[in-house]
Amino acid sequence: MSATRLEKQVEKLEAELKEKKAKMANEKRKERGGQLVALGIMVESVFRNLPPTEKARLHAWAAQLDPRNKQRVLAAFARLMSEAKPPETAATAQQPESLTAVSAHLPVSFGN
Repeated sequence: MSATRLEKQVEKLEAELKEKKAKMANEKRKERGGQLVALGIMVESVFRNLPPTEKARLHAWAAQLDPRNKQRVLAAFARLMSEAKPPETAATAQQPESLTAVSAHLPVSFGN
């Protein structure tokens, strides 16, 4: 009878140990994930200010990655490059000639 009690106690302790190991692994994974995010933020901020030759160097580093991560990194570089190009704004866009050539003569009212 004491053998089964001891076996149950051992099973309980093993389950607790397994749970604690899983919790520690999850905490480590969260810490590593946070580090990777911070590293990515740093790389993005530096990448924006790099000259083209240095950006090419980073592209070369990406070539050494496994296919999945290489695809992700190259997509990030493409996004950063497109963000670096100034978008055409309404102020710099050319108005159609029909809008600029027409002069409207509307009555002016000084009242409400």
